[in-house]
Amino acid sequence: MKMASKTYLVRFKNPAISTQPVVASRAEIQGDHIVMLDAEGRLVALFWMSIVESWSEIPRLAEAC
Repeated sequence: MKMASKTYLVRFKNPAISTQPVVASRAEIQGDHIVMLDAEGRLVALFWMSIVESWSEIPRLAEAC
């Protein structure tokens, strides 16, 4: 079964860096990093946790209704 892609919003501590949307199947904490992977386990995004304020998954529109 293929994992569905989700959209995550990554917000940074530095306000000069805009919020980054990321489409990935999952997000994991690995050491000092947030690692976002696609359904096949390939790297989509990598963020150093020290610069990230927060990250959250945006509900899919079909699920929100």
